[in-house]
Amino acid sequence: MNARSKQKVIVNKRVNVEVTAYWGNDDAESTIKVSRRRWKAILNGADYTTTAWSWYEGKRYSVTWRFANGNVSIDGEDGMQCVLDQPASSLIAHIPSDTR
Repeated sequence: MNARSKQKVIVNKRVNVEVTAYWGNDDAESTIKVSRRRWKAILNGADYTTTAWSWYEGKRYSVTWRFANGNVSIDGEDGMQCVLDQPASSLIAHIPSDTR
């Protein structure tokens, strides 16, 4: 065995924050994933927009998440407003521990 085969390969795996919003008496939900760096920036007021799926009564719908000034709005299909100007800090954020 040579020295190279004994080396441990370390893979720098990106750790994402899963952010979830519930609305409509908690009957509807949507989750996005962002980097920890982006999540920190969002909480500090950065603008960010992304699309994701939402689920309501077993059906899937497209939604657009918009962050600005520390708030979030989520708009659904056909102009449906799901979440309107809520503090981003009120969302459920799962931040995995860094296992490096």
